[in-house]
Amino acid sequence: MSDSSSMMLIGIGGGGSAIARGIRRAFGEGLRFLTIDTDASSATDDDRFLLIGGDRLSGRGSGGDFVAARLAAEDSIGLLDSEVEGVRLAVVVTSLGGGTGGGVTLEAVKRLDSLGIPSIVFATTPFTFEGEDRQRSSRGVMTMIEEAAGATFFMPLDKLVANAERLDDAMRRAVDTMASAVTLFWRLVEKPGYIRLDAERIRHLVSKAGRGRFAAISSQSPERARDISDMLARSPLLATGSGPVRAILCGVLAGDDLRLAEISTISEGVRSAFCGQTTSFELATVNDEDTFSGRISVVLMLFEAGAKDDSGDADDGVVGKKRRKRTARTLGVGPQGRGRFNNAEPTIWNGEDLDIPTFLRRNISLDV
Repeated sequence: MSDSSSMMLIGIGGGGSAIARGIRRAFGEGLRFLTIDTDASSATDDDRFLLIGGDRLSGRGSGGDFVAARLAAEDSIGLLDSEVEGVRLAVVVTSLGGGTGGGVTLEAVKRLDSLGIPSIVFATTPFTFEGEDRQRSSRGVMTMIEEAAGATFFMPLDKLVANAERLDDAMRRAVDTMASAVTLFWRLVEKPGYIRLDAERIRHLVSKAGRGRFAAISSQSPERARDISDMLARSPLLATGSGPVRAILCGVLAGDDLRLAEISTISEGVRSAFCGQTTSFELATVNDEDTFSGRISVVLMLFEAGAKDDSGDADDGVVGKKRRKRTARTLGVGPQGRGRFNNAEPTIWNGEDLDIPTFLRRNISLDV
């Protein structure tokens, strides 16, 4: 892959940029890559870096203030346009609960959407011990990001750190886990396989996917396929969601020793654990002897149905972003969900845009 790739990795804020750098280290040369922050000191020599809100914040960061970060992003998000020329799919990694991660990510995915570039957002959400204020801020921006992004995967830090005892170990493990998982997804798209899933197919899938669950599992044991099936079924990242599973993407990455029986074992295990009567299922493989010799890695995406999908008038498959926007317009709310406030400065309280009607912020379905 080269800089001419139609996919771009974008890390936003301190946490998101750390994850993006981990992905770049794991993937190797040639990954099209950008970090965005309100803090000028966070740039590294290896980054292609975009400073947001320089005039408003003078490169000092948002200080954890969601409103300041969002206003700074609104000032200068147009700088993103030249960085994403030729991009057809953006993979955004970020951390929510503070300032830049939430405020800038929201404006970035809105800008990408306006440019016709679908985005997949992988975001961590705060530890439980960080308190209700940060949790509430995270929940509020999650709903707003979901409106503009193609697909969203929100991963609680509590579930990413396993049994780490020290805080520095926990943070390092969270970054490494996220980076490894997204790297496997990137390889799934960019590397050739016998059952191919290319970037254009992914672009089509995620442009209408909505919120989902995501996990990546690897095994080198003699019973690696069965072990992976069991681990996926017990994964805390896949255990709970906001709705039933309507579509599944399963990627199997292995060396030349991958057997048909192993693919069947993994496929049947995933179907048994997560498929319902109306769930669609898609499988892809990557065969890379240099990287995966002796082991199997599986990337699993479970796409959920939105509230309208359960109202009885939705078709089978994943609820689309366009459908959500059409629904909003019939209720008299503009494309971004802010109606007549769309061009005004947002009223933010505890991370929620109070100009958006409560039923939209809380994903409440109305009978109209």
